[in-house]
Amino acid sequence: MTTQPLRLLSEQDIRALGLSLSEVIDLTEQAYRLDAEGQTEVPTKIGVHPDRPASFLHAMPAWVAGNRSLGMKWVSYFPGNFDGGMADSTGLIVLNDPDHGHPVCIMEGMYITFLRTAACAAVAVRALIERDPETLMLVGCGGLGRWSLRVMTAAFPSLHTVYVSSKTAASRERFAEELAGEGAPRIIPVDEPAEAIRASDIVVSSVPPGGGQPVTADCLAPGSFFVPLDLTNAWHDDVPAAMDRIVADNPENLAGLLTRARPAARLDPERIERTQNLVAGRGTKAGRYERTFVGVCGIASTDVVIGWEIFRRAVTAEAGTLFQMT
Repeated sequence: MTTQPLRLLSEQDIRALGLSLSEVIDLTEQAYRLDAEGQTEVPTKIGVHPDRPASFLHAMPAWVAGNRSLGMKWVSYFPGNFDGGMADSTGLIVLNDPDHGHPVCIMEGMYITFLRTAACAAVAVRALIERDPETLMLVGCGGLGRWSLRVMTAAFPSLHTVYVSSKTAASRERFAEELAGEGAPRIIPVDEPAEAIRASDIVVSSVPPGGGQPVTADCLAPGSFFVPLDLTNAWHDDVPAAMDRIVADNPENLAGLLTRARPAARLDPERIERTQNLVAGRGTKAGRYERTFVGVCGIASTDVVIGWEIFRRAVTAEAGTLFQMT
């Protein structure tokens, strides 16, 4: 009896394969469209919660029939690790062959998680926005902030000004210096985010729990898009009810999360539109003066579609390390 060897791919292996940001955006859009067409099976993530406060491990399986992508992401979050010199989050993506079910690849998953999370935000905004955005506000400048800047500027070449706020002046100034070296648009660190939020077409937040709630309803300008990649951390309770539109790639998950984590925020679950349907053209663009809340809940179909494209390239390039399980 023969078994196919596993291909092990590190972050370095993945980066070397040269998947561009525009390709990541297109793959994410493809995953959303296939989902809207009923060609995916993506159960809501399940998890366990160890005794470390606020920690979790989530299992996220997906089957995407439209491009025959099958697999699962296994991701952890242990807040406070960073203070001890370890990453707060880790991730693995396991791919299985759709013809016989055997595992064929295990790859580092956090790099793809950052890419696809930012790409999900860009794809959702692109499906709804009617104009060319010019200003981006980043509330938080960690890993998600960095990838949000990279992916948003790839999706919207019209962006010419980026504001960034963070917990410390040193972190946002370092962010501006480092990302400017990558050819990013003009980056302006700000001490008080309110005015920069009001001046921005797109606002993306990625702050940890307890990092403050700088985004209020009166800060968000008419026609703007608010994308809380942290989902519940950066905004005041008045935000959801004040939004003209709320979209999410997993409406049930978003509604349940806000009920548990932000019960004082008023949100009618019936208001939440499904991002996948909007990407597939089953809906209208956001009005010129409508404020839109974009929830990126993290659905595994995007991880698996991107993972399979990386795996196919790795096979062609003979990249990574082969491991025989038997």
